[in-house]
Amino acid sequence: MQQYSNDLLKQITDLAALFFTPREVAMMLELDVEHFIMQCDIIQESEGYKAFHSGRLQSEVDLRKSVIKLAKSGSSPAQTLALDMLLKSKVKMIDK
Repeated sequence: MQQYSNDLLKQITDLAALFFTPREVAMMLELDVEHFIMQCDIIQESEGYKAFHSGRLQSEVDLRKSVIKLAKSGSSPAQTLALDMLLKSKVKMIDK
């Protein structure tokens, strides 16, 4: 399994937090593209997988918090988006 330095793991997390794909992250960081994509999709215990998904999910958390805050403040578009997020979440829970 590929070992990454702490600095590289931080870069992976930061780029994933900006919603770049595994392919794009690998290309920007000059990693073996196919190997990194495989790590991000399949090898869930790998450092690359954890760094990538941690960054992506943390940004999703931040984004959802912002949407919910705006929705509670009365933003109609944010309320629509929040309702959509809620419905998608319910579907995910049913499917799992």
